[in-house]
Amino acid sequence: MPRTYVDDNFGVWDNMDDPDHREFYHQVQRESVRKKCQGCGRMVRLRPSYGICNSCAERAERGGDY
Repeated sequence: MPRTYVDDNFGVWDNMDDPDHREFYHQVQRESVRKKCQGCGRMVRLRPSYGICNSCAERAERGGDY
């Protein structure tokens, strides 16, 4: 059974059988810092340049408020 990869930057990661995808996932994890999401206020691990978590970004993409 394949492992599920999930984080606050991109949500669920697909195609993790590909070594390049796995390496990018691990790079994102190394670069991520603990910070407060500007949308929902949760403490999450995000890339330093990101302000909102994946959940808030998806909500905004669907036209909702985050």
